[in-house]
Order: sequence, then C-alpha cells, then structure tokens
Amino acid sequence: MMALVGCYDTAVLVSGDGDLAYAVDAASYRGVRIEVVSLRSMTSDSLINVSDRYIDLDNIKDDIKKTSRHQGSSYTYRPLSAISVLEREEEEQP
Repeated sequence: MMALVGCYDTAVLVSGDGDLAYAVDAASYRGVRIEVVSLRSMTSDSLINVSDRYIDLDNIKDDIKKTSRHQGSSYTYRPLSAISVLEREEEEQP
C-alpha cells in the first residue's frame, strides 16, 4: 500500500483488520482516498475511523449477491480445459 502510494488516488481495502489502520492513516495523510469494505461485525473501529468511507457488506448484500442466469434453473459449473480452448482457436483460424 505504501510503496505505491504515489501511483493511485483511491484505495479500496477489503478487510476489517485493525492492524492496517496505521498504513491507512499514513496513506490518507499523503492524499490517498481510502475506502474500507467489510462486515461491520469483523471490522476494527480504528480502521473505520481512519478511512474516508466505510461500506458494510451487510448493507449491500442484495445488490452484490449472485443470482441465477435463468429464473428457476440452476447453473452447473463446468471448467474449461485449456487444451479444448486452444484447439477451438486453431480450428477457427484460416
């Protein structure tokens, strides 16, 4: 976080660990906007206090939850094989 503080304007920290409060405070002092995203029950008060914005995941869970692609049907996970993808690309090339 501190090594690249001159390379970004906003940092989004997905953690509630209070041990990060010092680094967040130091980056904020150098002009970086700090946003913390986590569950309130697992977030240190000191981390919330030094951040510019705090987002409680419980408050936005309906907006970010995964929904099924088709109502009423379930999605079956099928991993892609790298070999079959490469073979398909070779077949499509002239």
